[in-house]
Amino acid sequence: MSAAGPADPVVRPRTAADLPACVSALAAVHACDGYPTRWPADPAGWLAPPGTAAAWVAQAPGREGAVAGHVALVRTPDGALAALAGAAPDALVTVSRLFVAPGARGRGLATSLLAVAVARAAGGGLSAVLDVVEGTPAAALYERLGWRLLERRTAGWTLLDGRRPQELVYAAPPAP
Repeated sequence: MSAAGPADPVVRPRTAADLPACVSALAAVHACDGYPTRWPADPAGWLAPPGTAAAWVAQAPGREGAVAGHVALVRTPDGALAALAGAAPDALVTVSRLFVAPGARGRGLATSLLAVAVARAAGGGLSAVLDVVEGTPAAALYERLGWRLLERRTAGWTLLDGRRPQELVYAAPPAP
């Protein structure tokens, strides 16, 4: 977990009781940014895909108890991706379901969520990767934080208009 000062975000493990607030924040993100591209039939279930190893929520400074962001680590049995990341296939996790509610952005929540997820992965001897649609603001954040571009590929899913976007696949920066 993060060490929080008075103006720092609080990041803590997600609990089942957090899911309604996570779904509300996700709905705001979906309305603002179109993420996820297709609204899931079971949004709480979407937040915990098969293979979820851990998940966290973030609270914005001064908003104790209010969930404003989310991230999960998901086991990724992908030998080709593991090879690109320089990891064993059983030592790879994907940073997934990362979002921050529009009203809470600009306060370091995404950075704090990523830091906790990457530290947990590294502490468990795991390598973290993530993918993002090319050209999104999130891609610029990952690059600014030192994530290493592994691959540019066509997504295995489609946008609402039927097109397959280009995804960028990144590996977490080395642990300090």
